[in-house]
This record gives sequence, structure tokens and C-alpha cells, in this order.
Amino acid sequence: MAKTIDFESSLKELEQVVGELDGEIKLERALSLFERGMELSTQLESFLKVAEQKVEILRKQADGSHAPEAFDDKTLDSD
Repeated sequence: MAKTIDFESSLKELEQVVGELDGEIKLERALSLFERGMELSTQLESFLKVAEQKVEILRKQADGSHAPEAFDDKTLDSD
């Protein structure tokens, strides 16, 4: 069964990665952590992009200036 990834879990893991990178660690471990940190950073950026788009759609609906738009999370997965 696939593990569900959410913003808070990814952010917490990134904070742990950064904390470990701040310590004295071997080069191989540092490279591995850096790679994981970059993956998490990309995930978090994607989460924020989706959230920003959802907020924009909601704002358009709230002020009545635009007709409601359907939002499809799957269209962003192709990035």
C-alpha cells in the first residue's frame, strides 16, 4: 500500500534532514541527505503551488468577478 505524503510530513522530514546536515557527518551521508532534501523541497514547492492555485480559484469565486472554475490536481502532476 502506498504511503500518503502530505505537506506537514514532508516539511518535518526536511527539517530533520537540515538538522542532520548541520552536524558533523560523513561526505556520503551528507550527499544522500542533500539529495533527499532536494526531493522534499520539490514536493513542498508542488504542494504550495497547488494551494496557491486553489486559493486563487476561491478568491475569484468569492468576489464574483469570475465564474467558478473546476480545479484538477492531476493536471499539476505532469510538471
